[in-house]
Amino acid sequence: MKSVELENLISKIPKEVLFVTDTLEKAGFEAYLVGGCIRDILMDREPKDWDITTSAKPYQIIGLFEKTVYENDFGTVMVIQEDVSQETLRQIEVTPYRIEAKYTDFRHPDQVLFSDKLEDDLKRRDFTINAMAFRPKGHDKNFVDIFGGLKDIKDKILKAVGDPDDRFTEDALRMLRAIRIALQLGFSVSYESSESILKNSNLIKKISPERIRDELIKIIMSSNPSAGILMLQKFGLLKNIIPELEEGIGCEQSGEHIYDVWNHLLHALQHAADKNWPLEIRFAALFHDIGKPKSRRLAEVSGSALRQAPSDTSTKKKYTFYGHEVIGYRMA
Repeated sequence: MKSVELENLISKIPKEVLFVTDTLEKAGFEAYLVGGCIRDILMDREPKDWDITTSAKPYQIIGLFEKTVYENDFGTVMVIQEDVSQETLRQIEVTPYRIEAKYTDFRHPDQVLFSDKLEDDLKRRDFTINAMAFRPKGHDKNFVDIFGGLKDIKDKILKAVGDPDDRFTEDALRMLRAIRIALQLGFSVSYESSESILKNSNLIKKISPERIRDELIKIIMSSNPSAGILMLQKFGLLKNIIPELEEGIGCEQSGEHIYDVWNHLLHALQHAADKNWPLEIRFAALFHDIGKPKSRRLAEVSGSALRQAPSDTSTKKKYTFYGHEVIGYRMA
């Protein structure tokens, strides 16, 4: 990066964050901003949180600041500041350089080891655009991008760090995060990462419903949630999260409906997003006809009488969906 670009980075870092990095540096430790905050600054986006990684160990971090919280097994120390310009800066995460052992439960590392090398910490991160680090102090190597994250930002592509299979089997939620991040940033997912998600999509079942819910909400609350649901279906994740939605694919409707149930629900969801409606309305739009595939029947005409017959997708008849709202209510 050019020096002017580095100066531009520094100008976008809040004083509360620089206070933390400066305190660590003055004590003789390295301190880098890392992850999504660097990505967002480079993309002229407002970071939602600020993460710092350092050569200091947890007990050393705690000893440098007046108020901290350390209640986890991963080495992350929360530095608390009272006089802040905005609420998101009240708590800043500071984590030592780490090496993570195997993830036998596909969710959390079995063991976390501390390292003296920044490169070790960057290798364990999920995507290249989140594996860049910036050291605000004026050192020779103050911008580190060993996996080409800056180029991937310019190319608008989301790539896993290293072997995608390793990243997605370490924490299967990363597959859902890949879709959410690509959706939010307008990126495409790289071929290698896409193939890996398809291959490992069933591992999402190993993730707790609460973690899946949090990522799904972010997708639903995005500006283009219908594209997010389509991506979930394309990559084999939807059938493991909300299989009932996929039942609407190819489920034709009659009368005024021009879409099958699947596309009708996607259009309803997108309409709710375009209107900037809240989460509850968006979910209602997505699920409002979810009971139709299970209630669909053909209404065959015999003379002037109508009679119900089992569904037969090979004949073009008028469809009825009696009781679909009750079935859908129970499913939701």
